[in-house]
Amino acid sequence: MNMRAFLRSIGVAAATLSVTAMLVSCQKKAEEQVLEKAIEHSTGKSADVDVNGQNVTIETEGKKVEIQANAAEWPDEIPGDVPEFSYGTIKGVTRTETPEGLSWGIVVENVPDSIVRNYEQTLKNRGFETSSMIMSGENGQGGSVTGEKGNISVVLMAGNGSASLSVALKK
Repeated sequence: MNMRAFLRSIGVAAATLSVTAMLVSCQKKAEEQVLEKAIEHSTGKSADVDVNGQNVTIETEGKKVEIQANAAEWPDEIPGDVPEFSYGTIKGVTRTETPEGLSWGIVVENVPDSIVRNYEQTLKNRGFETSSMIMSGENGQGGSVTGEKGNISVVLMAGNGSASLSVALKK
């Protein structure tokens, strides 16, 4: 291959890489724009969406939602009064900020069958008043419990080896 053909090949390769990089970055931008338009159309409010890997941040007028699809740890921001849910593997966290307060949704897998009763007792030990205890399954493998303490609300729903924990902190 002569020098001219070699340089031409390098130029074509560089141009192809540049176009590919632009298309990839434009695709991400287009994805965010599509999500923004969908949210704006359904809510009637302007929205700003930021997609960063498996994390998505959505901001609308006075509200912010952060979805961390690959989060694996208990959020540090949750008030210390709330007992950490350490009975399984955290698979995702959603954090919502509104003028009324903050809330977190935590998805957990590989939880034991007796988790609702155990977590109810843990809530009581931390000074939470529990209510709305519902057990399901023949041996109480699933169900839900709600706990409240001051301006903090906690709801646990569990069954079939997975659980969803919601924590709300009112301002």
